[in-house]
Amino acid sequence: MKKRSLDPRVVAVTAIMTAMVFVLTWIVQIPTPAKGYVHLGDAAVFFAALALGPWVGGIAGGLGTGLADIAGGWAQWAVFSFVIHGFQGWLVGVMVGRQAGWPRIVLAVGAGGAVVVVGYFIAGVILVGMGAAVAEVPANIVQALSGGLVGVPLFLAVRRAYPPLIQRR
Repeated sequence: MKKRSLDPRVVAVTAIMTAMVFVLTWIVQIPTPAKGYVHLGDAAVFFAALALGPWVGGIAGGLGTGLADIAGGWAQWAVFSFVIHGFQGWLVGVMVGRQAGWPRIVLAVGAGGAVVVVGYFIAGVILVGMGAAVAEVPANIVQALSGGLVGVPLFLAVRRAYPPLIQRR
């Protein structure tokens, strides 16, 4: 059986996308009433998953948001963010596959957004209680929508400028 090694280009792109998710999560934090925050990290998670596939999207989403939580003083959320955004990126990448047409993109981004909303609701119930978790749902919906509204057009623009992008996944 032939052993596959990691392509250094894939490792480098994954590291760059992880850094982008981290920066967009850590730098742009809009506080919410229930003491959480909304960020644009989802835009980078969606872009990474759509452009580079499920593994890059999952790793970048999970590591980027988890590290941003630790760096931003939200360490108790880091494991949840790692799992939620990691699954979000992986799921979007798997659902779109190499056939990145409008119906698949919309369905995948909707499913990824639902992962964020439901995941943080469950995490919120565990960490801060039912009342605060319910109060954060609208902010998480806004976060997922804004991430899709930024990440999808960015992906489409990059794909238009560099058509082989989707075939390289």
